[in-house]
Amino acid sequence: MGIPETSVPLLLGRYRPHQLLARGGSSMVFRAVDENLGRDVAIKLFSSGSQDDVVRFRTEVGVLAGLRHHGVVSILDAGVDDSSPEDPRPFLVIELVEGDTLRAALGTRALTTRQIGELVFEVAETLEYIHARGVIHRDVTPSNIMIVDYRTRFSRPRARLTDFGLAIHGSIPRDPEGTTNGTAAYLSPEQVRNEPLTPASDIYSLGLVLLECFSGTIAFPGNPVESALGRLDHDPELTDAVPERWRPLIRQMTAARAADRPSAADVTIAARGALRADREDDAE
Repeated sequence: MGIPETSVPLLLGRYRPHQLLARGGSSMVFRAVDENLGRDVAIKLFSSGSQDDVVRFRTEVGVLAGLRHHGVVSILDAGVDDSSPEDPRPFLVIELVEGDTLRAALGTRALTTRQIGELVFEVAETLEYIHARGVIHRDVTPSNIMIVDYRTRFSRPRARLTDFGLAIHGSIPRDPEGTTNGTAAYLSPEQVRNEPLTPASDIYSLGLVLLECFSGTIAFPGNPVESALGRLDHDPELTDAVPERWRPLIRQMTAARAADRPSAADVTIAARGALRADREDDAE
């Protein structure tokens, strides 16, 4: 029996959850107060102490503890809620960031070409950082990209990458036989085939996110099986909504062969160049 979301107890004697922010398949995220320091934090509370949840918890702790980058949400603490002894639940204390997920943003408004370009530049820059440290995210999706509004006069919203529960270090070859981890609509072809992954897998996923930002539609819709298998049958379609300047980059990022895709560093350079050209066009 899990503890009701409305009655999560004081955690580690200092963190008091008081507002449910989001609910996922395996966890809930709460706004909480750190009573020792008097600041707001976020608590990611796993739904149970099942083996799968424990693995995700340990993975996320292990990965986030080694990352220090402005594009990654920082981990502050970790522990286990044992207030219900028959169902202990691991949790993470993470930096509280204010803003919407990209998924929520896409559902309420159309992003400008400049906003999209800045977003892909920032996420690619973050991927460049984690890839250099041997980490592959494996679940780059609109739901795992936060658009953070710092609410100051001179700063624009920034993109930050979240949810490292499926991340792996490059030395781990593949998922167990018969399993595929990730979100079906954004899997790379090699994830669908359960082949060993490289950083190029994240680039493919980000390419699909970039395409969706421009087109307003998911490149491979359908149920999870249909969506996953779609990319093995054909490349994603680039609609007329995709600006000409960005089309070559999207095609490269979503190349069927991992070896044909650019690195995260290449994507940051290409995105920076496209943004500069867009600004020059606007100035004319």
